[in-house]
Amino acid sequence: MKYINKKLSLVMIFAVLVVFSCEDASKAPIVTFDSAGHGAYVRHIGTDAGALLINVQTQSDFDASSFTYSVEFVDEAQGANVAEYVLNVEYVDVNGVNSSGPTELRRFATSDFAPSEAGFMSVSNITITSADVTSKFGLTYTDLSPGDKFIVTGQLVMNNGMSFTSENSSATVNGTAFQGFFDFTLPAACPSNLEGTYNITGTDFCGGGGVTGTVDIVALGGGSYSFSDWSFGSYGICYGGGSASGDFTFVDVCKVVTINDGTDSFGDSWTFSSVISGNDWVITWLNFTYNNGVENGVVNINFPGGVPFTLN
Repeated sequence: MKYINKKLSLVMIFAVLVVFSCEDASKAPIVTFDSAGHGAYVRHIGTDAGALLINVQTQSDFDASSFTYSVEFVDEAQGANVAEYVLNVEYVDVNGVNSSGPTELRRFATSDFAPSEAGFMSVSNITITSADVTSKFGLTYTDLSPGDKFIVTGQLVMNNGMSFTSENSSATVNGTAFQGFFDFTLPAACPSNLEGTYNITGTDFCGGGGVTGTVDIVALGGGSYSFSDWSFGSYGICYGGGSASGDFTFVDVCKVVTINDGTDSFGDSWTFSSVISGNDWVITWLNFTYNNGVENGVVNINFPGGVPFTLN
């Protein structure tokens, strides 16, 4: 109970901070920038087209792969202090052999900017194709392997010569609350559709008699996913409420799934292992940082038609 009280207290403090810092959504980031010396950031707007993915199922799928998005620039003058928006790209070879970059991918000047509906300087319908990113490194479809990725990073260059990226912007700006969109990744992969609600059974870590219920698989784009609760119901049983979250993900690369270990929202380190048993994906999870690994469990996630992937 001590731990869940700690968690609830931190959540309440965070909620209060969000309420006060987001009273005016269009002006809230400026409060952060005032204290940081009048900065700027890239904000995602509108609806995307295509997918955050380079489809490597076939040559024609590769040729047709593209991602289109729109952004606006937030600063104290509604983007008027931004001189350039620069996109760089880095190639990461899954085999660790031919990785290269970053190198410049695209550059937008003030002549390319226009006011958005909210009145900020913006660039609309930026399209990045598979050929755009691969040609920067002399690559073709036959050179790519599932798991390769192209990391696109954004930079705002200001009229005064200062520049801003995700590296010198706060976690708040880069988070979902402010729709920060400096960077994105285009993985070489296949389309994946695992999103949905799944029945689960399993064990909890406090002897409460076991877990039954459901868990949601949430799509993050490009074959990357998260679970709605990485404790798979155990926090609800053992602490009387709550769920586990963090930077944990699992990735489906052409029907091969890998779970990534990570850190939860309170700084604890977790590990995962899994097997496929019949129609169940069986995951063993462990928070090995908190209280000598007391938080742990095993969950069976049921796929009625059979598990549609293998495990890495």
